[in-house]
Amino acid sequence: MMKKVTVLIFLLAAAIFIFKNFSFFEEKPKILIVNESSEFPEVKIPLQGFIPANISVDLILVDRAQVSLKAGCYLIEATTDACVAQAIQKGIEKKVDFRPTVYDVIFDIFKNLGIKVLAVKIVDMRENTFIGQLIIQQKDKVLALDIRPSDATAIALRANAPIYINETLAKNVGKYIC
Repeated sequence: MMKKVTVLIFLLAAAIFIFKNFSFFEEKPKILIVNESSEFPEVKIPLQGFIPANISVDLILVDRAQVSLKAGCYLIEATTDACVAQAIQKGIEKKVDFRPTVYDVIFDIFKNLGIKVLAVKIVDMRENTFIGQLIIQQKDKVLALDIRPSDATAIALRANAPIYINETLAKNVGKYIC
């Protein structure tokens, strides 16, 4: 657990460094400024080919857990670490324990540094592992971080940010439920 916390904090520090020193997308996203005085100009995230998803935690065992993602007419079941599933469940319930989790701390750091969580995108599956992006914004800078979808979801739920999945991926790995 300590190793995961150290890695997540390192990734957070790297993201902050990148925000301050580099531009992010090879092609700049279209940024529509709704209000000049707004801290967060409106950003249009490319969502073509993605569908909104809802997540639930089905079962938590000692070392792993089962989570479900419902996207349109597709149900995707996945396995993740038990501690991440507990953090996702707490995010769904909007609960913070007596001591905050690493996801609570990351969200608090984002909030205090003026970083807004825009969305999570589950973009692909490689070697039986889902690949995700956490899309964040600081003023007019936008960054898509490569991250495990379960970690991104635990953070996004705290920020009330939406979760999207690649529609083709949902069709390929999901169970049709409509």
